[in-house]
Amino acid sequence: MSEPMIVFDLRKILPRFILDDREGYAMARAMEAGINDYLSICQAALENFSQPEKMEEWRLDELAWEYNIPYDYYAEIEIKRKWIADAIMFYRTQGTPGGIVQYLKARFDSAEVEDGPAYGGDPYHFRVVVSGESNEVNNRWAQLAVGRVKNVRSILDNIIYNGDHSDARSYMAAWSGIEVTGSSAAD
Repeated sequence: MSEPMIVFDLRKILPRFILDDREGYAMARAMEAGINDYLSICQAALENFSQPEKMEEWRLDELAWEYNIPYDYYAEIEIKRKWIADAIMFYRTQGTPGGIVQYLKARFDSAEVEDGPAYGGDPYHFRVVVSGESNEVNNRWAQLAVGRVKNVRSILDNIIYNGDHSDARSYMAAWSGIEVTGSSAAD
């Protein structure tokens, strides 16, 4: 344990008659040692709390629950670290296109939200364009993630994969009722 930044000195606040007594002085020193140990533990916890890159996976999972953030407990540990590190910023942007992009970029190479009127869709509708592999796991995850992060009134029209895509699109469409499309240089 590192030395605490704040060292509590009980002798500065106790009356002189207690410190002049042998038992009083011993009691003050014992209490002081306990308080300083507690301060060291608190300091270490705060340092750990602010450094998710050093946290154990179980602690990341606990923090996700404590923060009440959208979180995938089966995601890779580096993705979990990013979500925990970005939790406060996420709360500032939750329900916005920027919040959706921030959350999806932890798993996909890139992400973009397109507003409905920009692509000929209805107001309050949007679509998401991501770079990455289109497969059953990513499709299911993206659908659930966008549902957790978007605002309540907005409606996801489709998810577009730029790059590698597979037959998972038909599964996703059947599973969610959302059109999942892909595009690449070959399309």
